[in-house]
Amino acid sequence: MAKKSKFDVLIQARIGSTRLPGKVLKNYKSKNLLKVLVNRLNKSQNIRKIIICTTELKQDERIVGFCKRNNINFFKGENQDVLSRYYFAAKKFQSKIIVRITSDCPFIDYRILDKMIQKFKNNNFDYYANTYPLPTKFPDGMDIEIFKYSTLKKTFENAKLPSEREHVTPYMFNSKKFKCKKMEIPKNYSKYRFCIDFKKDYLLFKKIIDEFKNNVYNISMLDLIKYVNKNKKIIKYQKNIKRNSGWNKSLKKDEKYK
Repeated sequence: MAKKSKFDVLIQARIGSTRLPGKVLKNYKSKNLLKVLVNRLNKSQNIRKIIICTTELKQDERIVGFCKRNNINFFKGENQDVLSRYYFAAKKFQSKIIVRITSDCPFIDYRILDKMIQKFKNNNFDYYANTYPLPTKFPDGMDIEIFKYSTLKKTFENAKLPSEREHVTPYMFNSKKFKCKKMEIPKNYSKYRFCIDFKKDYLLFKKIIDEFKNNVYNISMLDLIKYVNKNKKIIKYQKNIKRNSGWNKSLKKDEKYK
């Protein structure tokens, strides 16, 4: 039965990650990043559709195959211009309100998402997020952004900088043209990292699967934090990783436009 909701989750995913190619479909004990993420999001009662937004590149046919086998909606669009990929995917699926999630965040907590959706419903926000713009108190890998289709359309039409096209939402919160709000939490968990970007992140992903098995689809952000606190050795490597380091490349490209 279709859920009555205006909220569609659009997940950007591609095979060609520079740091860890193929990570989204890398299987461990019959689980991969996309499977864990989609199963966790499906626990939300507030989502109309989940759509995987991939590219038209040949290598990303593997993602299309995964979606077909698992009966997941998908859209193929631009590789570099991720903003246009989101816009045309939202247009095709007639999405009224978009929840943006990236596929390297498999442990998104659907409870946080549901709280954010509730808040969005009760307020007239154009854009609502828990981690952007930085700084945030949330761990890396818990990033959720919610915005109206009209916000996405205006952004698609007006955003010019490479960083705005590649990272989809900076224009929304930097341009001062939209009503933006950030979710705040009392305790600071920003030192924790649950996004999968590097080989060692993937080893952490495997350890989490080993620990929680099929309950991995249900564990909360706090369950993850408790687990790594008891096993500090496994996150020692994270000390030298700078949050959102991938942004630097596109910010350099921006310089030509200024």
